[in-house]
Amino acid sequence: MSENKKIAINSGILYLRLIVTTIIGLYTSRIILLQLGANDYGLYTVVGGIISMMNFLNTTMLATTYRFIAVEIGKGEKGNPNKIFNTSFVIHLALTIVLVIIAETGGVWYIHNYLNVAAEKIPEALFVLHTTVIATIFTIVSIPFQGLITAKEKFIIRAGVEIVRALLKLGLILLLVYYTGNKLRAYSIIMIFVMIIPPLLFYLYSRLKEYEIIKWKFNKNKEDYINMLNFSGWVVIGAGAHIGVRQGAAILINLFFGTVVNAAFGIASQVYNYIQMFVNNLNQAAVPQIMKSHSAGNNERSMNLVYSMSKYAFFLMLFPAVPILLSMDIILKLWLKEVPEYTSQFANIMIINGLIAMTGSGFDAAIQATGDIRKMQIWFSSLMLLSLPIAYVLFLNGLPPYYITIILLGATIVMRVVSIRILSELTSFKVGIYLKRTILPVLLVSILIIPQYFIRKFFAHDLMGTIIFSLISIILIIPNIYYLGLNKEERRKIINGIKNIYLRVF
Repeated sequence: MSENKKIAINSGILYLRLIVTTIIGLYTSRIILLQLGANDYGLYTVVGGIISMMNFLNTTMLATTYRFIAVEIGKGEKGNPNKIFNTSFVIHLALTIVLVIIAETGGVWYIHNYLNVAAEKIPEALFVLHTTVIATIFTIVSIPFQGLITAKEKFIIRAGVEIVRALLKLGLILLLVYYTGNKLRAYSIIMIFVMIIPPLLFYLYSRLKEYEIIKWKFNKNKEDYINMLNFSGWVVIGAGAHIGVRQGAAILINLFFGTVVNAAFGIASQVYNYIQMFVNNLNQAAVPQIMKSHSAGNNERSMNLVYSMSKYAFFLMLFPAVPILLSMDIILKLWLKEVPEYTSQFANIMIINGLIAMTGSGFDAAIQATGDIRKMQIWFSSLMLLSLPIAYVLFLNGLPPYYITIILLGATIVMRVVSIRILSELTSFKVGIYLKRTILPVLLVSILIIPQYFIRKFFAHDLMGTIIFSLISIILIIPNIYYLGLNKEERRKIINGIKNIYLRVF
C-alpha cells in the first residue's frame, strides 16, 4: 500500500507541475505565434523538427536508462546502479558526437535541397538548425541524470526543474515583444538558454544527492554496453518511427501545402501534447513501480498496475479532452486570435487518437520490464511508417492535409490489438481481465459522454459560454466514471481516501 501511495503522491506533484507549465506554455505559445507570424513559426517547426527527428535518441536512451537503473534498484543489494549509470553516460557521449555529425550534414543538405521556403529564408533556417543542435547536445548528455532521477522516483525534482524552465521561457519570450530585430533568430537563441538550464539543474541535484551512483568509474565490461545497446537499439526503432512519422508528416505537409499549414500542424500538436502531459503524470509515476515489481518477481502487482493505468489514464484524459473537443474552434480563436486553417481538424483527430492510445498506457513499461521488446518495436514501427506513403498517395490525389492524422488514428487502433497479443505472450497479462477491468468501463463511460455534444449547443460560443460548459462537462464526467468506470473496491478506496484527508485537515 505504501508503494501505491507513493504513486499517488508523485502523480499529485506532477499534476501541480502540469498546471503551472500548461498555463505558462499556452500563454507563451500565443506570444510566439503573434511575434513570429505563421510563416516563421512554421519554419521553426519544420527545421527544429529535423533535430527532433534525430533527437529520438534522447527518448530512447531515457527509457533505456531508467529501465536498467530501476531494475538494478529492484534487485536490492544484488544490484549495481553505479555501473549502469556510467555505462549509460559513456554511450551518451558517443551519441552526442553522432547526432552533431548527422544534424550538421543531413540537416543542412535537406534545407538547401528540399525545404519549401523562399530563397532569402535559407540563412534563417540554417541559423535555427545550428542553434537547435547546440541545445540538443546538453539535453543528450543530461539523459543519464534524468533517468536516475526517474528511477529513484524523485518527481518533485523533475517538477521543480520543469517549472523553472517554463518561467525562464516566459520571461525571455516577453522580452521578444520589445525586440525590433530578427525575431526568428532571437527566438532560436532564447531556446538555447531554455534547453540548457534543465540539464545543469539535473546534474547539480544528482551531484549533491546521488553522488555514489553518478561517481565516475569507467565500466570495462563490454557485455554491459552490448546489453544496453541491444535493448536501446530496439527502442530506437520504435522511438525513431514515432518521431519520424511526426516529422515526416510535417515534411509532407510542407511539400504539398506550405509553412502556414505546418504552423497549423505544429499548434495542433501542442494542444495534443498539453492534454497528453496531463495523463503522462500518472504514467511517469507508475512506470518505475511496474519495472521494480517485475524485477522483484511480483508479477501480479505489475499486471494489476497495467490494468489500472490503462483505465485511469483514459479517464484522466477525458477531463480536458471532452470540453476541448466540443469547444475547439472557440478555444483556438481565444488563444491565438489568428488561427491557421486546418488547426481544428488536426487537433481534434490527434486528441481522439490519444484517447485510444491511453487504453494501453502500461503496456510499454510491462514489455520493457521483460527485456524482450523486439516484436513490439517491429510491429509499431512498421505500422507507423506505413502511414507516410499512404498519406503521400492521398495528398497526390488532392485530399486535405488532416487525412494524415486519420491514417495515424487507424494505425493506433491496429497497434492496440497487436500489443495485447504480444503482452499476453511475454507476461501473465490476461485478455479477459483486461477487457473486463479496462475496456468495458472505458466503453460505458464513453457512451454516456455522447449527449454532451447536444448539450454544448445550448451554450454561447464565447469565453463565458465555454467556461460554463467546460465546468458542467467535468461535473457530468465525474459520476459517470465513479459509478460506471470504477469497481466497488476502487470506489471504497476513494471514499476512504477522502475521509482520511478530511480528518487530517479538520
